Amino acid sequence: MVLHWGWLISIYLFLGGLGAGAYLVSFAAEKGLLGDASSLSRFGYYVSAPLVALGAGLLVFDLGQGLYKPWLILGMFLNFRSVMTWGIYIVSGFIGLGLLQAYFVWMKKKAPNILGPAGAVLAFSTCAYTGMLLAVVKGVPFWNFALMPVIFIVSAISTGLSLTSILAYLFEKGELKEGKACQSHLILVGSEIILLSILFGVVLSGMQGPEAFASAQKIVTGSLAWAFWGILVIPGLVVPCVIYIYNLSKIHGQIRIPIPQIQIEGVELPIAASSVEELIAAASVVDEKQRKSPTFIHNKSQAHVHAGVNPVALCVFDGGVMLGGLVLRCLIVFAAVPIWSGLLG
Repeated sequence: MVLHWGWLISIYLFLGGLGAGAYLVSFAAEKGLLGDASSLSRFGYYVSAPLVALGAGLLVFDLGQGLYKPWLILGMFLNFRSVMTWGIYIVSGFIGLGLLQAYFVWMKKKAPNILGPAGAVLAFSTCAYTGMLLAVVKGVPFWNFALMPVIFIVSAISTGLSLTSILAYLFEKGELKEGKACQSHLILVGSEIILLSILFGVVLSGMQGPEAFASAQKIVTGSLAWAFWGILVIPGLVVPCVIYIYNLSKIHGQIRIPIPQIQIEGVELPIAASSVEELIAAASVVDEKQRKSPTFIHNKSQAHVHAGVNPVALCVFDGGVMLGGLVLRCLIVFAAVPIWSGLLG
């Protein structure tokens, strides 16, 4: 007997988590939990429902009957003891609320107060459901692990933050890993590294049984090791984690320079400086006499000179996080060793 879960299921799990995670990021940004990151409060809403809907469509096709006997899908709505039935209601509700929220944000209208929080609850439930869908399969010990939904939740929010950050930068030159947003992503990626270490540590110790051990071995040292180390671990987790730490250190150590304003014949001319060198060059155009005159005004506002990672490079590393999220789900699905595989002879 063979377990027929493949690419479409893996992509569905990824898109479901990605869309739901993007919604949660925009909701958090809207509530000020990511600092002054206004652009992040929009793009997650725009893409969340379409991504989850696309993933749900792939799931229907993967069921085999989706194209030929679509009416059989309706029966899935009635099996209330099934996690998949719960998921159908959760995902359907999230898609509906997500589209409504995107409409209000796009039209710049005030949404009903309950809409955003209700969507956030369904978004979180969608993230958890993508992990629960695997965790309840007792026939695959590697999946049947309590940490699986937690890993999927953290990965979903992390990839959602990456996607939202990339879109905000590309379309609005918005905030990209500054302040709380960068700190949040460092926590998410760091947490994912810790959770995966615990997962593989427990499974490789043999506590989950020989089938789970075989699955983990296939990922870490076997046929799937190239994707695990070469895509998920190094470019998808470790390198972004190091980059976020570096960027945070530069943000916290940024130079703050007062912006002088020159008033000539009643007209204020602010000197905008993006670097120390530009500030010195701008100041040199004002002679000593004029700078000592009463018409020279010092404004209390400050310029921030950033020496952090290039935004384009950050987009690349965010792309690595997203690719790692996809590969994580593929590895977990493809490495399944069911108890009926004859492993025990």
